[in-house]
Amino acid sequence: MKALENARVLITGAGVRIGREIALCFARRGARVVVHYNRSEAEAEALLTELNDVSSGHQSVQADLLNREERRALIPGLIGQGQPLNCLVNNASVYRRCPLAQVDLERIWTDYEINFVAPFLLMRDFAYYCDEGCIVNILDQRVATVDPSASTYGFAKKSLRDAMEAAAVEWAPRIRVNAVAPGIVLPPPGVSADRIEPLLRNVPMGQVSTAAEVAEACVFLAQAETITGQIIYVDGGMHLAGPSVREVDEADYSAAD
Repeated sequence: MKALENARVLITGAGVRIGREIALCFARRGARVVVHYNRSEAEAEALLTELNDVSSGHQSVQADLLNREERRALIPGLIGQGQPLNCLVNNASVYRRCPLAQVDLERIWTDYEINFVAPFLLMRDFAYYCDEGCIVNILDQRVATVDPSASTYGFAKKSLRDAMEAAAVEWAPRIRVNAVAPGIVLPPPGVSADRIEPLLRNVPMGQVSTAAEVAEACVFLAQAETITGQIIYVDGGMHLAGPSVREVDEADYSAAD
């Protein structure tokens, strides 16, 4: 297993939710974390303080991944600081539910831009500017199931899965590319935990997964020197059961801030 001591790790959408836990998990292994955020500056700076209590060498960086110029400048800007990047964790995403019959062009473009185009282009930039390293994409257990109401969000995540597998072949052995696919982890903002309870009927393990489990899976993939093109499902087996209950309508959220 590859040691993470002093490895420099860029985590998109790291200021909140699962991204925050991923950042803490890498810092505890001795990595130097770059906390990316868009609008969640207060949360990102609070996380940075907490990270610096664990170890040193962390930093934050702001970029709107829907802004092409800011996205294009992100990785070369970090490399230009004279320190290499060793790992990219594509965590930022936006989840919105919409029946297929109501999908319009604006929704298609927005969902693909943040959930596929941005992480794919960051993958490409990482492979271009970094001599070696690893990429971990945060997917969703839906990449193994059919969930029509997830609509273009689900389609974009499946596209990212396909890109991950292609990149794992094309960029080996220099760059490893893997993914973690969470299931039910955190309730969306504004949705109480008891609204999630009915969804557990479709989880073989009968319980939610934790952000810490997702983070540990990311760290494992960052350290596993011969693993590439793989997906670790952190979902209690949910992807094996398939969708059987309607999800909470209010369960739209963003981890891109």
